[in-house]
Amino acid sequence: MKLCLIGVDGVRWDKMSLPGVAPWMMKLAAEGSVTPMWMIPPTDSGPGWASLLTGCTHEETRVWDNEFVAHQLGRCPDILSRAWMRDFATTTMAAVTWRQLADPRGRGPVIHTRPDQIRAGLHRLVIKDGEATGCVVADEEVQVEAARIIVEEAPDVSFVYFEGVDEAGHTYGSVGQEYLDAISRVDELVRCVWKAVDERVRLHDEDWLIAICTDHGHKDEGGHGEDEEQVRRSFLILNRFGRELPDTGEEIAPTDVTPLLLSALERG
Repeated sequence: MKLCLIGVDGVRWDKMSLPGVAPWMMKLAAEGSVTPMWMIPPTDSGPGWASLLTGCTHEETRVWDNEFVAHQLGRCPDILSRAWMRDFATTTMAAVTWRQLADPRGRGPVIHTRPDQIRAGLHRLVIKDGEATGCVVADEEVQVEAARIIVEEAPDVSFVYFEGVDEAGHTYGSVGQEYLDAISRVDELVRCVWKAVDERVRLHDEDWLIAICTDHGHKDEGGHGEDEEQVRRSFLILNRFGRELPDTGEEIAPTDVTPLLLSALERG
């Protein structure tokens, strides 16, 4: 089995699930599964993605905000690194717009750089700076590169991250049309990634699991970090193109996502 984990930053489920807003993500959920998930405060991107991508608590990662001061991420390997540690032939890819997730020159990174595997062609790293170009442009660049690598190289484990919805939430709040439009734009990017995976499934008879989650929502007026329901509420969408899905139970914790997906990869 191969895994493509898609991170969509700052998405409110109640807005995403409105008719016509995110038809492709909702299609993947309807044809697969969707499990509720509640993020643990502080509900900022740093702590959220650190827990989702490593399976470690805030206390273990020592990531309490987006500054990453005195973090312990070196002791908390991410899902890509953990998959490679299980089998040194495993190929991985991270494609992101937020430098803290993967750039060794940033404040993290959450995803270990693994330069030896990059030189060996086992790890691909795509970083587009959303702070420099704006997230709309950076998200599109990430989608193009990620889809190309999936079609041409089919990494065993991939993480693809889109930031545009979070940018819209901070700028406009989460109750207006701008926020809904941002979700729809990212949904189209998810569709393009899904099409790349679908091509591998159809043309190469490969077994792929797609997973989609978010790190937090947004308050009506925009912003996050506390414990409001619309901020803490998240989800895990799973789709395996008609094959048997991992059992997530009725609810899943952020720290359970990485162990669940790694277990699914191991079982195949």
